[in-house]
Amino acid sequence: MEIEIKPAKLFYYDFKELYEFRDTLFFLTWKDIKIKYKQAALGFLWAILQPALMMSVFIVFRKVIFIWTGESDVPYPLFVLSGILFWNLFSGAVTQSSNSIVNHAHIIKKIYFPRVFFPVSAVLVSLFDFFMGLIVYIPVMIYYKEYPSFWIIAILPACIVLTILVAMGVGSFFSALNVKYRDVKYIIPFAIQLLFFISPVFYSHSFITNKYLMLFYYVNPITGILELIRFGLFGMPINVYGLIISCGSILLSFIIGMLFFRRFETTFADIA
Repeated sequence: MEIEIKPAKLFYYDFKELYEFRDTLFFLTWKDIKIKYKQAALGFLWAILQPALMMSVFIVFRKVIFIWTGESDVPYPLFVLSGILFWNLFSGAVTQSSNSIVNHAHIIKKIYFPRVFFPVSAVLVSLFDFFMGLIVYIPVMIYYKEYPSFWIIAILPACIVLTILVAMGVGSFFSALNVKYRDVKYIIPFAIQLLFFISPVFYSHSFITNKYLMLFYYVNPITGILELIRFGLFGMPINVYGLIISCGSILLSFIIGMLFFRRFETTFADIA
């Protein structure tokens, strides 16, 4: 098969080409999954154990320090686990995709296929971990007899898509930036850690009454995602205007990230 390499257009992705190279995307994703767990004695089980261990840590932490979870009577293990699963999906995807171009520089210089597959495969690896982590949630849900509403059928896929979009945008942006400025790989872990504490993963932000501070919280896309999933799982109240702000932030992050990636895509082979 002959491959014609055309100059990249800033606002254009050749979806026909993406489809033709779909097997390459599958190969990259499965390779990254195997490499991630290859040296681990427990292998894929770590995808299940990690959220379970994080949940346990915050349960113990809450016994020492008061953590506000709103006025609902939702069991804290379920509350924090719902946040951890989506946080891990986002943070894992951003961290891995940010390094995806640099880590595959040897492939980029030798073989042609859509470069966007590198951050996409990183996101798919985190999505695999997310679905493995759901195995932890189900028995905890049954134990506490806290079953989701009917709306979860639509809300769960929506939250997954929203998380993937923002992770893809942020990850693609930093993956392109990391090619030129290698300091990025040192900044990302710090930024992720900071974002974790200002996101309502293990606490509820409902105690905030200042409208400007609340606006700041909803600009954070993770806030809207977690509020939406907890509405579907536990019937917790949701701020519609805040959700709109978060969705706008997600869409903006995705567009900027993908355009930035597309803008510098043709230079990866030269400076990676």
